[in-house]
Amino acid sequence: MNNNEIKIVFTDLDGTLLDHSTYSYSEAEKALKSLREKSIHLVLCSSKSRDEIKIYRDKLSNNEPFISENGGAIYIPEKYGLKCDFDKTDNGFLVVEIGSEYKILKSAFEQIKIKTGINVKSIAEFTVDEIVELTGLRREEACLAQKKEYSLPFIIDGSEEDVKNIQDEISLSGFNYTEGARFAYLMGGNDKGKAVNILVDIFRKNYPDTKILTVGLGDSLNDLPMLEAVDKKFLVKKEFGNYEERIKVGDLIYVDGIGPVGWNKAILGLFGK
Repeated sequence: MNNNEIKIVFTDLDGTLLDHSTYSYSEAEKALKSLREKSIHLVLCSSKSRDEIKIYRDKLSNNEPFISENGGAIYIPEKYGLKCDFDKTDNGFLVVEIGSEYKILKSAFEQIKIKTGINVKSIAEFTVDEIVELTGLRREEACLAQKKEYSLPFIIDGSEEDVKNIQDEISLSGFNYTEGARFAYLMGGNDKGKAVNILVDIFRKNYPDTKILTVGLGDSLNDLPMLEAVDKKFLVKKEFGNYEERIKVGDLIYVDGIGPVGWNKAILGLFGK
């Protein structure tokens, strides 16, 4: 591969780089090491909030930009040296905001709940203990999971028809619906693909004479726009060994491996050991 090429790997976290149940990435260590040795950029692109993602950036010694809340915002470290238009600064990051504000989403959700009469519960209504029970997260992370700024995770307790009615009502209200590994999400006009396109465009403007290769890895419906936005697209198996069948995109590579096992295979297969 060409050395003057900038290579950027965009990855989902839950159920992709991280094991669905344990949140461990140990089975992807070889591939992570290979990316570090080859100076390939690894951009975390998750439904998680800023503070949740920061935990994994620290664990991975990752100093790259990242994308939070299904493309709700892009965080670029000021020290990183990328010049771009941004909406605000936050603890050493330039922030490009794409999603709607949390309070707007929360009030839209209340209206949707009243209109449909369906039993739906947003993350704001769960106790920390309930989130721990539901996700298997540690308490500190469960608290951070509630601190959303650009998306509202929720659970629908109902039939497939109820799910469809909620989706329809969300569209009619002018909002977006998607699903991650555990939650459904109410969002504004953001998705992971939009955020990936904006960030890649920032790289292009900063490195106008350099070819950029983009790679994406995901497992759930909310990863579809990200996979559509990248050059090389990988879908890993979900926790029970199946693929998310709603992800349909040309040139998609189905990786034989669940979560981080598949992630490891995909990256080592692409960039070599």
